[in-house]
Amino acid sequence: MATEAPPAAAVDLNADPNGRNRWLTFLKRRWVLVILLILAWWILATVFRGIHTLTLSTASDTWFTAILRDFASAIRGNRTESPAFIYFFNPIRAVIQGFIEFIQSIISVPAAGNVIPLIGWLGVLALIGFVVYASSTLRMALLSMALILGCGMLGMWTYTMDTLAMTIGAVLLSLAIGLPLGVWAGLNDRVMATLRPALDLAQILPTLVYLAPLALVFLIGVASATIATMVYSIPICIRITAHAIRSLRQGPVEAATAMGSTRWQLLRKVQLPMARRTIILGINQTTLAALSFVVIAALIGAPGLGKPVVEALIIRDVGDGFVAGLAVVLLAVMLDRATTAAVVRTETAVTESRQVRLRRYVGVAVAAVVTIIAVVLSRYVLWAAVFPEQLNFGEQVAHLADTAITWFTSTFSFLTTTFNETFTVTILNPLESLLANSPWYLTVIAISLLAAIIGGRTIGLLSILLLTAIVVIGLWNDTMVTLAQVLLATLIVMIIGVILGVLAGRSSRVERALKPLLDAGQTLPAFVYLVPVLALFGPTRFAAIVCGVFYAAPVVVRVVADGVRGVPKDMVEAATASGSTTGQIITKVQLPASKRSLLLGANQGLIFVLAVVVIGGLVGAGGLGYLVIVGQSKPELAGKGLAAGLAIVLLGVVLDRIAHAGANRTDRASTSR
Repeated sequence: MATEAPPAAAVDLNADPNGRNRWLTFLKRRWVLVILLILAWWILATVFRGIHTLTLSTASDTWFTAILRDFASAIRGNRTESPAFIYFFNPIRAVIQGFIEFIQSIISVPAAGNVIPLIGWLGVLALIGFVVYASSTLRMALLSMALILGCGMLGMWTYTMDTLAMTIGAVLLSLAIGLPLGVWAGLNDRVMATLRPALDLAQILPTLVYLAPLALVFLIGVASATIATMVYSIPICIRITAHAIRSLRQGPVEAATAMGSTRWQLLRKVQLPMARRTIILGINQTTLAALSFVVIAALIGAPGLGKPVVEALIIRDVGDGFVAGLAVVLLAVMLDRATTAAVVRTETAVTESRQVRLRRYVGVAVAAVVTIIAVVLSRYVLWAAVFPEQLNFGEQVAHLADTAITWFTSTFSFLTTTFNETFTVTILNPLESLLANSPWYLTVIAISLLAAIIGGRTIGLLSILLLTAIVVIGLWNDTMVTLAQVLLATLIVMIIGVILGVLAGRSSRVERALKPLLDAGQTLPAFVYLVPVLALFGPTRFAAIVCGVFYAAPVVVRVVADGVRGVPKDMVEAATASGSTTGQIITKVQLPASKRSLLLGANQGLIFVLAVVVIGGLVGAGGLGYLVIVGQSKPELAGKGLAAGLAIVLLGVVLDRIAHAGANRTDRASTSR
């Protein structure tokens, strides 16, 4: 008699090797391992909450921060006696300060015994118009003059000129160093390999990290602010210049070499002229980076528009802060548009006819005469020397901004106060509790295992090493507070970036509509976002997260849009022909095919968010940014400020390496398939 087969539901899974293999394959998937690890971490953190959290009060020191405090005190005490300062640091400081003050004496600061600078406001306005016209177009010159005039009408003329002088000086010094190094790195692989670690580190470091050590060595003021700006700007100049040289078509270069050109002739007559457009683009990016940092450098005594912004943040004066921030926006737009137009001009000038060139030469000559007349008038006529008071509408704009903010926050309190509190209680506090209130060793192990799953064993070991270094520094709890804000801001940025990036990548109309907003978002200094966000949400951790989202979202949107746009058309057409819906094409074709861009966007989003969340210490974010800022203002906390800067660097390296390794691992997996 035949035996009856058992029902399918009663089959022993352990006796089915295929079923067991399927389960093992499923459990080995990275996203499954990540979910299981986070779940286990959450359970253990709940059980051991409040144990070994390494919480440290602001006034307390660890052995490491005490060493840094004594080191900072020794530097301050030996500045006039140490040979390193007498023969190296102090001369550098004097030269740079003298150079910036010379530029200021021309356009912003009156010389001794004078009531006006060398050139009054009308002369400066005409000079800016002439320079822009000579390098681009008359239309752009008029726009630049209108934007600068707008800064004066906001009552910010002197502040604007100080910022412009600092920016010009820092850019000139940065180009003097960055352009030769960039050309050298573009021509020599060994030089590029030597510079790359420093360039990568400079890209990772948040701007606030530079300020404390430079102010300690070069004192608070113009010199330290300029040097900090150069440290931020030079890597950008080097990267773009090297890229310009390396990406040249080799045909003309090989032809010139075959004709017997020397290396110097090849560089001067072939490579540099061919790379001119990209090099000018590098000057554009260097200028915008310098302006962005000059505003932030107000924290270490830089003159200019950053000063009223900082003062407004400290006393929560929304109106005056809005006026100063608007002036920064106008100046940033002017510099961006003027330098971008110069890039375009390098292309169109080649195809101009002789008649067009002659008309332009005449126009430039006439503009030069008008500029000379304006400069002379600004030297000898009062109304042309001092910006007219009747054109100052700063107080009215400040009052209007105060009124608008008051109305908005009272009318839409559910969007400001209620949403702020709900987000903080339901999302931010639980994540911060997981990171900061669980045992430090549990968090180190969990993050390192996540890093190993995402990026591989080497990244996991590196994460253990760097996170343990943060524990040794003694600022573990503050670092986890900052990390919670960075992770949430990055998550929000990625949601916004993917949605808008997909829309922009699929539709040229959406891309054109978003372009002005994305351009503005990438042009404006991060400092400018703090004023409106502080006005809307008050000094809270949520305000810092919002600042990070505003600052990082444009970059992520552009990266994702570029990835979606780069998906081969035949893949999309094949999916469409098979009857796929729009949603299926996006989720099953375009997003998987642009996974590399998504991971690159996440990497860039993390770095940009970290930079601004740290600055959010000015608006109540707490964490490492607050310690950096407090350490600059209180000598007894200088050690904690320096240690906080080091912790930010270590955290940034951890996040960057995990994101990079994850992107590379995904890319290799896609290639192997």
